Amino acid sequence: MLEPVQSGAIKIIPEHFEKTYFHWIGNLRDWCISRQIWYGHRIPVWYKDEEITVGEAPSGEGWTQDEDTLDTWFSSGLWTFSTLGWPDDTADFQNYHPTDLLETGYDILFFWVARMILMTEFALDTIPFTTVYLHGLVRDAQGRKMSKSLGNILDPLDIAAKFGADAARMALVVGNTPGTDMRISEDKVKGYKHFANKLWNIARFILENAAEPEKESKTWPSGPERSLFQARERELFEQFETLTKDVTIDIEEYRIYLAAEKLYHYAWHEFADKLIEESKPILAGSEASAKASRQVFLMTVLDRLLKLLHPFMPFVTEEIYQSMPTKDAQFLMTAKWPEPTGGLR
Repeated sequence: MLEPVQSGAIKIIPEHFEKTYFHWIGNLRDWCISRQIWYGHRIPVWYKDEEITVGEAPSGEGWTQDEDTLDTWFSSGLWTFSTLGWPDDTADFQNYHPTDLLETGYDILFFWVARMILMTEFALDTIPFTTVYLHGLVRDAQGRKMSKSLGNILDPLDIAAKFGADAARMALVVGNTPGTDMRISEDKVKGYKHFANKLWNIARFILENAAEPEKESKTWPSGPERSLFQARERELFEQFETLTKDVTIDIEEYRIYLAAEKLYHYAWHEFADKLIEESKPILAGSEASAKASRQVFLMTVLDRLLKLLHPFMPFVTEEIYQSMPTKDAQFLMTAKWPEPTGGLR
């Protein structure tokens, strides 16, 4: 369990939890792997008189299997390979093991993460994953741990029904730095319901006013011609390309909370509050080339913004995407991730 983390073969995020991990490994205690509960994996031990056998069920009469089950953490320690067809050498096992990323709470760093490393090293002589991302605990608005006895639990199904699953997802992501507890309340979720409504209104305005550009961009909707951008649209699109690059790097480096926050602020405070307001007189004006340039800009950014937001708010973005006059994929969930062009074409 020690060597993979020490060598960097397994990276723990945030890094300071490595100290906690090493403390556990340096102070190991005996582990009772049996439980007297009615569910779980039954211990593979059989008895007959004075004989004991461990492993597969023995042949012959008179054998009695142990009635206890394996400790939950023991069983789930096999998760990374037992779910892929092990002990058979399956295609899934070849393709997906080791797992790239494990995401879990810091409170089970030893109870689950360390034991998965132990079990995989023992059974397969390899690591189970390359990166461990630890999130904090979700607490109530007063910072208390949620529990039935306190009556302060927010049921995800109730929250989704009241505010939408997208709002619940954003409330859990924004401000949620790795390894740090976060507070959540209905007020926070409600704020992101307003954001989902804002996205809907952004899309409705653009689809009503920019889906059919002026004749200078008559190739739309077969494909957005960014060569039609005038100076102002070029400037604005380059700013959006910078955002795309920043968000992509944040996600790749597991700054998920930061990526979500940047997209939230751009969509609401830059795109909606400033650029759409700036666009209204242009779209209502009589200058065809300026109008066409702004129309193509708005449609292009909307398309890319939906793709960037989709991992965080999959439902409202997919619904809007299905209303787009041109799409590069049947579903937003299978569309290609936006990549900066490195210059306008």
